[in-house]
Amino acid sequence: MGSNLYSIGLSGLQSSNARINTTGQNTSNVDTEGYSRQRTDTTSSPVGGVVLRDTSRLVDNFVSKQVRTDTSTHSYYDAYHSMISTSDNLLAEDSISLNTYLNKSFDALQTVNNDPTSSSLRQLAHSSLANLVQQYHVLSGVVSDQEGLVDAQLSSSLKDVNAITSKISNLNKQILKQEGLSISPANELRDQQELLAKDLSKYLDVNAQFNDKGLMTIQLANGQPLVMDKNPTEIKVRPNQLEPKKIDLVVSFGDYEVALKTQGLGGSVGGLVDYRSEFSVYADRTLGQHAIALADAMNTQNKKGIDGDGLVGKNLFSLGEIEVYSSLENIHKTKDISIKVSDGEAAKITKETFELSRTDDNRFSIKRIDEKGNATEQNIIFDPLSLAKDSGGYVKIDELGIDIRLDNLSAIDDNDVFRFTPTEGAAAGLSLFAKNGESLALSAPLSVNTGSGNLSDARISLTSIMNTNPETSAFSSDGPLYPSAPHQIYFTSPSSYVVRDASGVEIASVSNVTQYTKLLEQAGLSDEAGFDVSVSSKPQKGDEFSIGTDNIGVSDNFNGLALADLQNKSLVAGEDTLMKSFSGFISYVGSKTAEIEGHADASEIVLNESLARRDRLSAVSLDEEAVNLLKYQQSYSASAQVVTAARTTFETLLGIMR
Repeated sequence: MGSNLYSIGLSGLQSSNARINTTGQNTSNVDTEGYSRQRTDTTSSPVGGVVLRDTSRLVDNFVSKQVRTDTSTHSYYDAYHSMISTSDNLLAEDSISLNTYLNKSFDALQTVNNDPTSSSLRQLAHSSLANLVQQYHVLSGVVSDQEGLVDAQLSSSLKDVNAITSKISNLNKQILKQEGLSISPANELRDQQELLAKDLSKYLDVNAQFNDKGLMTIQLANGQPLVMDKNPTEIKVRPNQLEPKKIDLVVSFGDYEVALKTQGLGGSVGGLVDYRSEFSVYADRTLGQHAIALADAMNTQNKKGIDGDGLVGKNLFSLGEIEVYSSLENIHKTKDISIKVSDGEAAKITKETFELSRTDDNRFSIKRIDEKGNATEQNIIFDPLSLAKDSGGYVKIDELGIDIRLDNLSAIDDNDVFRFTPTEGAAAGLSLFAKNGESLALSAPLSVNTGSGNLSDARISLTSIMNTNPETSAFSSDGPLYPSAPHQIYFTSPSSYVVRDASGVEIASVSNVTQYTKLLEQAGLSDEAGFDVSVSSKPQKGDEFSIGTDNIGVSDNFNGLALADLQNKSLVAGEDTLMKSFSGFISYVGSKTAEIEGHADASEIVLNESLARRDRLSAVSLDEEAVNLLKYQQSYSASAQVVTAARTTFETLLGIMR
């Protein structure tokens, strides 16, 4: 009996001592990050006394997983918000607002229209346009600078990710070794591993699991592995050959690499990637679409007038080249492909990317791809050999508002793929082509005169100038009208008239006239003429009105008013004015920032709740440990008394035997 009592007391001493040690370990690690409270379990022995079991970590794998998920979600929105809030603050700043510079430019055009002969006013308008172009560059620079910052942060984050996965892999080796040499679990090493997994979730949305050996494996949310047992992988950035503005990630397994899906990465890396591929790309293309709309509209209108030097107007702005991209093995073929915006067709320009490929011997296909990388609508099929070419060798793709030139058709194979985005970098590539204020074509390219012998009070006026292209209008390359163009309108009665050329030959007649506006349109000549005229009231029989270019007034502002009125036209995608479009862009940035900020705040609350749940189970409570320490000290003392009693009993028995 004494011997049994001795064993019971000794096991109690060992149990209490082990629990005191565990309590001491917990207490000493009260401020250790990632430490999980430990507990030494015991069970009653069937032969008496207590049996020590494992000292285990108090963790809930479900709660730990939720902490990692919530950490990833908060880090995603925090990283995204950090970038987009900076963009919002910069783009919304009044001092760099594009609308401020648009207002100044169009105000300057309005002012010069008051006195088209003033060189100083013309130069002031030219300077305003130069400042406007510079502002496009500033805004484009804001976007590109943010892209550079994202790239730098992404590079740094991936270094951290790869370092963490390497550490987790190394800990797997240490855990396997330590637990192979001892029956005790490697609690501290597993705590370190859990902390690393939580740190990793700040960068990516990961799923931590344990294999049949109890070793941690890490996969991305989409199932792609990052840590496989003792073998880590490495995430690398690779350039996207077809769309350099976008980021490609690969997972390196040492001997080979696998493309990483960038959708739904989570964490700060996912936030940075999504900011760059979503907002940054959208912002660059939106500004580019805006710049194209401005340049095309003003160039088109300026070419409908006469400049300060008496010449037909030319382009006021120029746009940079539209870059064409392809795979590395086909990059040399891109030099044979040229793309430009069709004159006067900027309203058709979208923010999409286009993929060009060959379908058969003669035909080519253009696929539309939206900002998210999804193909949209039906492909456009065209045969460049069957389409009319302009003087530069370009063929027009009406549906897209672009001109394309393929210099070496035989070099393009069926499997070759080429991509281009007209709006990409267009704001940065915008430049002022006009050399000075005299380049502003404020005057009309022709004059109209009312016959001095007319019987009525009707006066002729120029209604509109639609086209001055020598190839498709009545205007010759050096300015005057072609002899075969409309030069005179003669009323044979108050309700009928004929249109005559420069030689007086009748080229059209109109009867039953009730409206005296757009006379050439009524005669079916306005499209080929490129202009139209109206008379102010009902003419009389014999009234004559002449059209020509001999008496163009230097103080005329007919085309200048049309230039200034572009401020009120729906130029961007054919839907919005320039100012409304930019205001809409700024509103989008603001609402997107507010949306991301709301998600960031909400995700922080959720994360704090998850951390609190984890701490309620795994964190060290000094009050609880103090109670445990007192309890186990008392238990130790009681067990010592049992051992003493057993010894006394045993000695008494020995004395009786003597």
